Amino acid sequence: MSDQQRRFVLRWGVVGLGAFSAKWINDVFSNYQRDAINGAAVTHELKAIVSSTSLSKAKKFLDLIDTSIAGTPKLYDSYDEFLHDDEIDIVYIAAPNSFHYPLAQAALQAGKHILVEKTFTINHEQAYELQKLAADRQLFVLHGVWTRFLPTTKYIEKLVLENGVIGQVTRVQADLSHDCPFVAENRLFNPELGGGVLFDNIIYSFTWVDLLLLSQSKSAPRINSWSILSKIVPNIDISSSITLVFDDLEATGTATGSFLQESPKYSVLIEGKRGSISIDRASRPTKAVITRADSSEDSIVELPLIDGLGYYYEANAAAVSIRDKLLEPAEYSFAQTIRTLEIFDQVKTKNGITYPTSIERI
Repeated sequence: MSDQQRRFVLRWGVVGLGAFSAKWINDVFSNYQRDAINGAAVTHELKAIVSSTSLSKAKKFLDLIDTSIAGTPKLYDSYDEFLHDDEIDIVYIAAPNSFHYPLAQAALQAGKHILVEKTFTINHEQAYELQKLAADRQLFVLHGVWTRFLPTTKYIEKLVLENGVIGQVTRVQADLSHDCPFVAENRLFNPELGGGVLFDNIIYSFTWVDLLLLSQSKSAPRINSWSILSKIVPNIDISSSITLVFDDLEATGTATGSFLQESPKYSVLIEGKRGSISIDRASRPTKAVITRADSSEDSIVELPLIDGLGYYYEANAAAVSIRDKLLEPAEYSFAQTIRTLEIFDQVKTKNGITYPTSIERI
């Protein structure tokens, strides 16, 4: 039997035809990335895309993707017809945040696995309902925090938690910020689309707090937070901070994000009893420097290379999990997603971040 015959094929349908999903498709379905993990024996096929508004929009979307690599998918203007396509195994949902819950629910009810872009849902209750539905139907669910699956993230996690290069972790500080002036048409400032910095940026900076502290703690942390709300759009945060205090670990973790300025050159700082690690970017780390408490010289960490943009790592994790009949990947359990959203719900309540009832309901 040839390698191609043995290789597991995951067939994708895509919802949410914006610039980001085009970038995601081009990364995942390129030949370069497709062959990068031969050991996983998985590959991907793009079977269909859907626009709920018109076929013409779906056709225009084809101009944004490299069909010589991804192939030419079937086009739909009906979500119901799209979901009843038997050639689709998994649906990638990249619509605005407020649409995640109803679209994911419909996909699961149609028997499709799902990969949902961040932030997974508007609140933890919606995520919990989707988890129950997926479990009942034995379907795979993944929250698309792609940072979790990058080889650089995994390497840093191993350095810190397994190798103990900086000793016991005492503090994690992570930031993801962009200088993002207000534009009325921008989804980031639209409460009906689930806008705000908490959902768009802090989901990434919080990843480091979760990975290195929250996932290691055996007790619930104390939570403190603050937000600056927009003066133009009611109740949308443009800058927020979350600090978790872990009494059992004798450690704190802070995740911040803002639309008011850019992140610093090194935006993640992991401190331990024997030194610290500085990382360039919370969402896609490519550089890391170790500062040891007993040395005056810093050392550059030789991080593994990220192939392409790096989105295909989460796609491969989905394929391997589904091939192995797992309902979630080892790298990122769904319990972690729900726990994150529970904390985000507390932050929203404390700081006056609110969304229309229509997108909060189950």
